[in-house]
Amino acid sequence: MHTIKLKAVIDERQQLHLQLPPDTPSGEAEVTVRVALAAVAAGTTTPSAETPTPMASLREFFAALDARPINHPRSLEDIEAQIAEERASWD
Repeated sequence: MHTIKLKAVIDERQQLHLQLPPDTPSGEAEVTVRVALAAVAAGTTTPSAETPTPMASLREFFAALDARPINHPRSLEDIEAQIAEERASWD
């Protein structure tokens, strides 16, 4: 698949208009729209409930990690021994 990167503006009616280069082949294309986080924070765009902002997703991810119990805490010596054992198996 050929990639073309263009700057564009989404108008107040949430419409996007593009002018592709003349050598762009005709046919199906996949379009990905990346909206600047500054625009989301300023309220110029409203992300849907189904697509959280990247920062919200990261916050949820780290909160989930913090909530997980540590089942088998290991000492530094145990971890280093396991790494040394793994490295020795490569030779």
